[in-house]
Amino acid sequence: MSASIPFDTLDYAKKLEHAGTPAAQAELQSKALADVLRHSVAFPGDLLTVERKLSGHIDAAALRIENRLVTLAGEVNLIRWMLASLLAINLAIGLKIFL
Repeated sequence: MSASIPFDTLDYAKKLEHAGTPAAQAELQSKALADVLRHSVAFPGDLLTVERKLSGHIDAAALRIENRLVTLAGEVNLIRWMLASLLAINLAIGLKIFL
């Protein structure tokens, strides 16, 4: 979304000339400033677009992290059950040997 800033180059050049800037330099400065304003100023619509895109990227990253955490929690739970089973088997074998 692009918009333009109302910038009167002629009025700006006249103000520069009135302040003592040579006419040719005042004209070039006013054109250069108009060009800069036209290409490098962010407008509210531009910022909203960037915000929406960033929000989408952040939401997608959060979802990937959440999915990975759920997977890891499942893996940790499985390992916990495996260790508990091994401990119970070893305990049973130990009791059988010593009793």
